[in-house]
Amino acid sequence: MFTAENVPLSNEPLKRFPFLLNETTKCATHDPFLVLLIPSVPEDTATQVAIRMTWGNESLLPGIAVVKLFLLGIPSPHSVSGRNALLRESTTFRDIIQQHFLDTYNNLTLKTMMGMVWVARFCPNAKYFMKIDTDMLFNPELLVHHLLQPSHEVRKNYFTGLIVYKGTPEQNTSSKWYMSKEIYRADLFPTYCSGTGYVLSGNVATKIFSIANLLKPLFVEDVFVGLCLAKLGIRITHLPPDLLNGMYIRYNRCRFAKLITVHKYTKEELVQLWTDFMEAKRIW
Repeated sequence: MFTAENVPLSNEPLKRFPFLLNETTKCATHDPFLVLLIPSVPEDTATQVAIRMTWGNESLLPGIAVVKLFLLGIPSPHSVSGRNALLRESTTFRDIIQQHFLDTYNNLTLKTMMGMVWVARFCPNAKYFMKIDTDMLFNPELLVHHLLQPSHEVRKNYFTGLIVYKGTPEQNTSSKWYMSKEIYRADLFPTYCSGTGYVLSGNVATKIFSIANLLKPLFVEDVFVGLCLAKLGIRITHLPPDLLNGMYIRYNRCRFAKLITVHKYTKEELVQLWTDFMEAKRIW
């Protein structure tokens, strides 16, 4: 059984990296209701374009202030042309932040913590945040108006998503998720939310980054966030089982109108389906 007392502590704080690209004034003129933190990779410009055209459009919800940010590390190998292209994209869209760590799968935790520290330093009064992956079909209107409800008082210590119970460390040494006892000694993970998409209130983002400095870093990002929550004593809020989906479902406009997220959608599928999805919403 997992207990908060078993959360591994660290003798060294989580390493901090300088920002190479930053949007320090994104929240300067208003406090957003929702900030979308989207881990991406420097070379995946096409996916970022697709998200800007669809669920990442900051003007999608009239009267609701939404901000989005793509979270990037640095590619390996580096190239001058790639760096220049990224700078142009950043200057054009003002929605990219980047820190000086290698953009690898094992650094996803660093990428998420970059989002948390950005929140704490540059957007501390935002109401809610959602960390969401790029391969999701996401319905922001359902999240905002059905779940978060702007007319209601903002929740405190709120964290929710697709909950994973009684997860265990991967023991297959050939798996990219392999975790030795030196990395994680317990037999069970804490209850956590899948990193495909989770929602948290503004005050939780700052708390997570603060406590993360006391814990032993873990490369499995969503489990590490779960460890932070356990140490903070923040309980994950359970949602109705029909709101979030972590698997691929063939597109159906009626079914998707009742889902906040669906997993495993490519940029091509996202752009192709979005017009129909938005048209169907107007009919409903």
